[in-house]
Amino acid sequence: MSATIAVILVQTIGTNFFTLGLSVGLSIFVMYLTHTLHPPGGATALIGVIGGVGVEFIFFPVMVGVILLLLNALVVNNLVHHRKYPVAWF
Repeated sequence: MSATIAVILVQTIGTNFFTLGLSVGLSIFVMYLTHTLHPPGGATALIGVIGGVGVEFIFFPVMVGVILLLLNALVVNNLVHHRKYPVAWF
């Protein structure tokens, strides 16, 4: 979400101080609305604007990081018999 907001703002407004604040503010606002508040999400938007990134930023490194974290959670939580992750897919 935050990476997408950063890419949209960089592509439409450009990289400047206004875009920096707007990207972090919008990211936090959207996370608040969706009840997914996570401080590194604001940092993701900030990094996206500072780097002046394009659409590839959404897929690499952000999506690759998400996939690696999910795989790590699946492996670590299923190594022990009394812990199962995810409990249910739906």
